[in-house]
Amino acid sequence: MKQTSKKAHKTNIFWKLYQDEPILKPNFPSPILADPSFLFPENTIDHKWHLFVHNIFGILHYTSENGIEWGKPKYVVKNGMRPFIFQENGDYYLYYEKYKPFHVLMSWFPFRKWKSEIVVIKSKDLVTWSDPLTLLTPTKDFHINEKWGSSVSNPCLVKMNDTTYRLYYSSSLAYIEDCGFCEPLHISVAESQSPLGPFRLFSQPLFSPRKEDPYVNLAAGSIKVIRWRDRFFGFQNGIFWNPIRKESGSAILFLQSEDGLTWDRVNPGPILGPTGKGWKASHVYACDVKFSEEENVFIMYFNARNTAHWTRGKEAIGLFVGKVEETFENSSITRSKIKKPIKKSKSKPLQKKLKSKNK
Repeated sequence: MKQTSKKAHKTNIFWKLYQDEPILKPNFPSPILADPSFLFPENTIDHKWHLFVHNIFGILHYTSENGIEWGKPKYVVKNGMRPFIFQENGDYYLYYEKYKPFHVLMSWFPFRKWKSEIVVIKSKDLVTWSDPLTLLTPTKDFHINEKWGSSVSNPCLVKMNDTTYRLYYSSSLAYIEDCGFCEPLHISVAESQSPLGPFRLFSQPLFSPRKEDPYVNLAAGSIKVIRWRDRFFGFQNGIFWNPIRKESGSAILFLQSEDGLTWDRVNPGPILGPTGKGWKASHVYACDVKFSEEENVFIMYFNARNTAHWTRGKEAIGLFVGKVEETFENSSITRSKIKKPIKKSKSKPLQKKLKSKNK
């Protein structure tokens, strides 16, 4: 990861879990709900919250009146995972990783190599979707692992300006032994003049694991990038080996950049990591983050895992709320505090609940 100048201004965020327990749990027979991506009500045609996640069969679509209690989901696509929803000019674009039928189940066995591509489907109403359009296939050396297969995954689209859209994505595979499955080895970048492509691939990955990095020494994982005022914020879930616990882990790192290519870590450690017990004991994985202008807070949905190995592990969705702290230079930080916990009430939408935090 390239480092920015030490003189660069940074903005910190003070984070707090909405609640200790998940807001969404998997339903049998899938042991996981993972990789959430969401829309605020003000950006949807029905003025509801919309959440996209995947299980072992495909991508599920949830809706909610308040961002906390979710209705019965519907499948958007089968044989898809790691969704990302993007909205512009009345159109909704759902990007995701597409794989062969039953490949998720078979990928846990070493004789079957993984192969995936990034596709997009489009909708005007979040109900009826177009046929999938392939945007990226594994074509570069840093997309391919000779032993485990080829992969492009974890799409995240950012509009840079009127003529440029940047796609952050994960690529290639790293086998995580105590989990018994692979995680994305690199994080890479592509650009286009349209949300529908074609995309021009950058020649090298943006992030790769480093042995000396305690939070990204096995695999780069994935990243979600958002624009914030005159800069970009990145939320990366690196994959690492914990030498003390003798197990792998994943945690969310908070990054900042002036151009979206050269990044600094704002905090020395993760903003959200495994707890050693409970539903997020072993890994805190991918997230989606958006800023609420009305409430002046960041909303993050994330997924976490209770134990490493695929035969025992379960994954669920949690909610993290962030309050912007004052801008600081170098390492001088002054934190603003959330004085009161968020009050939970089924009768109030999430934005109203957040107001109690600042009273």
